[in-house]
Amino acid sequence: MASANMSWMDEKTKKRERDSLVLYVLILVFFFSCQFGHGSNIGVAVSLPGDKGQNAMNLALGSWVMVGVCLGLPLTPWACRMFGEFNVVAVCTLLDVVAMLLMTIPGISLHQIYAVRFMVGFFEAPILPYLQEWLARHGSHNWNVWNAILHAMVPLGENVGFILAQELVAAGFSWRWAFVGQAIAFGGSALLCVAYGGRRYLDFAEDEPVKHTESEDKVVSEVEYPSTEKWGVYWATNVSLAAQLGFLGGCKYVIRKYAMSRGFELHLILATFSGIALLGPALGGSVAMSGSIVQPDKWSQHKRTLIFLAVISTVAALLAAMLPYVPSSFFWPSMFITFFAAGGVYPAAQGIINIALTSSRVIEASVYQVQCNNILFAMPMPYAIGKAMDSWSIGASFRLVALLQVVAATGFAVAVVAADFEEERSAWNRFASPDPLLNMEEGISPTLEMTNELKCPE
Repeated sequence: MASANMSWMDEKTKKRERDSLVLYVLILVFFFSCQFGHGSNIGVAVSLPGDKGQNAMNLALGSWVMVGVCLGLPLTPWACRMFGEFNVVAVCTLLDVVAMLLMTIPGISLHQIYAVRFMVGFFEAPILPYLQEWLARHGSHNWNVWNAILHAMVPLGENVGFILAQELVAAGFSWRWAFVGQAIAFGGSALLCVAYGGRRYLDFAEDEPVKHTESEDKVVSEVEYPSTEKWGVYWATNVSLAAQLGFLGGCKYVIRKYAMSRGFELHLILATFSGIALLGPALGGSVAMSGSIVQPDKWSQHKRTLIFLAVISTVAALLAAMLPYVPSSFFWPSMFITFFAAGGVYPAAQGIINIALTSSRVIEASVYQVQCNNILFAMPMPYAIGKAMDSWSIGASFRLVALLQVVAATGFAVAVVAADFEEERSAWNRFASPDPLLNMEEGISPTLEMTNELKCPE
């Protein structure tokens, strides 16, 4: 009887894992199409006629998406508590598809596109937090791999959309077709997710708790957190990573006109830069994630991780500063090496950010990170770059974007100093108020130690 029950439980577990895998693939398509729209938005922005004084207005398309995300993200926890995660995401997905289709209205004006992109950002704000929660419940046995692949959809979707929107314009077609395709893929994959998974796998209120094996629990528990929150290290790393992402994302806004000013042909620019933007960070990130150099998920090695971040970001900053001055024949190889070095930053910095505020503040750390990146760089940067292109030359605007990499390198150096300061302060606090049990752990009674001190005259 017990054997039959165990066999039934094994079959149930295998079916659940198989269903989760199929649903995970559909979720990847869903999230890819979401990021595809952001890349298409950038492709449309840089393809619009950019006369003097118009670049800032064109590139502000990217800013309005992030304004929507910034306003929608703080409302997400409240809405999920009130209505449930599944219901919130389902309604937002439906409204998001409607907003995407609004982009196809003939004769839509630039300011109307601003409003549409704001709505898209607002409705997409709950999607990533929901997907992270889904992964924690249904992908915990392969969380590292599944989470890495999920986040890889961000650069993949953005670069495909970035290329396709510009190629449509260059071929004489309307850029609106890119958003038609996005709405079909986004809405279609969402329907397939609901049809296959239903509320059983998608609604957390009806979800059964997932039981892990002893070996899986051991893997999950290998993440090391500090005993207290390290706010200095957290914010220095957080702001630096935001600047790093600002450099990688900012290049998309300037590379088309800057590379054309150096004599490169449009199709070569789109294909080469998109390949670099995909492969460079992916290869650089794989080095950091391999565990052979650093282990970002272990606080006991946080100093080593921070030093790695300071060194690799400094190398990327030096390479970025040299890009405007290298010969055209070496420009693309130099950019690839720069993106390769910069790509090593993200996974290492992400590890520090995830653990620096202890295990009790992981969700808060993630929310603070997204808002920090959006407010400091992702939201104002497109308009600021466009303003620079209107006021200065395209070469000066490219150097301004490269400066963000220098800011990132400086910030990671500050993070190393912050780690030393917080470590010394913790040591001083321990010295100022010693734990009486400390000597007990070393085999010395506090009473005996005091007696020995009294017996020994000065």
